Amino acid sequence: MSVGRETRLSAWIERFAAHFAEEGIPLIGGRILGYLLVCQPVERTAAELSQELEASSGSISTNLKYLVNVGLVTKRTRRGRQAAEYRINEKAWTDFIQRKLNAIASVQTLTEDGMRLLSGDPERSMRLRTVDHIYGWLSEELPALWERRPAAPK
Repeated sequence: MSVGRETRLSAWIERFAAHFAEEGIPLIGGRILGYLLVCQPVERTAAELSQELEASSGSISTNLKYLVNVGLVTKRTRRGRQAAEYRINEKAWTDFIQRKLNAIASVQTLTEDGMRLLSGDPERSMRLRTVDHIYGWLSEELPALWERRPAAPK
C-alpha cells in the first residue's frame, strides 16, 4: 500500500475511534476496532496492535479484554504460537446494534414509569413527556426498520 493511502487510513481509524468514543467505547478500543476492520492479514497479536497503533501494551491489553467481553473482537490461540491473535467479529455488529435498540426501548419504559409517578402533576411531567414522546416514536418505528435491514455481504 502506498504511504499516502496508509496515512489516510490512519486518519480514518482516528475518526472511527472518535465516533465510537461518543458511543462509550474507549478511544484506544475504537482504534483497535478501526484497525482490525482494515488490516491485512485480518488477525493481529496484542504486540502487533501496540506497535501499529503506537499505544502501550497495557492499554491495548485492557481494551482487547473489553472488546472481547462485549463480543466485537474474538481471541484465538494456536498451538505452537505463544501469542493470542485477535480479529474483528463481523457477526457481532448485529448484536451490538440490537443492544442499542433495546436500550432505546428501555428509556421509554423508564419515562413511562416516571410519568405514572407524576400523574396529576402536568407541570412537573412536561419535560418527561417530551422525552417519552421521542423515545416512544423511536420504539415504534425502529423495529420495522430493523426487520428490513439487508443481509450481510458475503
